[in-house]
Amino acid sequence: MPNQPRKQGCRCYDERQSRWVEPSILYLLWSKPNHGYDLMISLPELGFFTGSADPGAIYRTLHHLEHVGLVSSNWDNTGSGPAKRLYTITELGQDHLRLWTAALRKRMHAIDSFIQKVQELE
Repeated sequence: MPNQPRKQGCRCYDERQSRWVEPSILYLLWSKPNHGYDLMISLPELGFFTGSADPGAIYRTLHHLEHVGLVSSNWDNTGSGPAKRLYTITELGQDHLRLWTAALRKRMHAIDSFIQKVQELE
């Protein structure tokens, strides 16, 4: 007997939040340079994350983005307390976010088309 879909608890809402970390960080850094902790606090406001963002994923992504030249960082000694890394998007990072936006726009059109086809069946 084939697997029956569950009537409650649709897994369609279980989309992996990790796929939105990179474009979300790039967007936030394009808005203004920021520290990792402040980025973590701001991510849920974009609507792709439920609850708090995973700090490990944020810092791994920032490290990767810096390694490939999409962001840069320096030590920020302003304020009280220890120095913190201040991240800034690079021109290459802005170009990369534009590519993300173009890919998402294509996906959005495909999703809209799919939803319309399903609604025609109702």
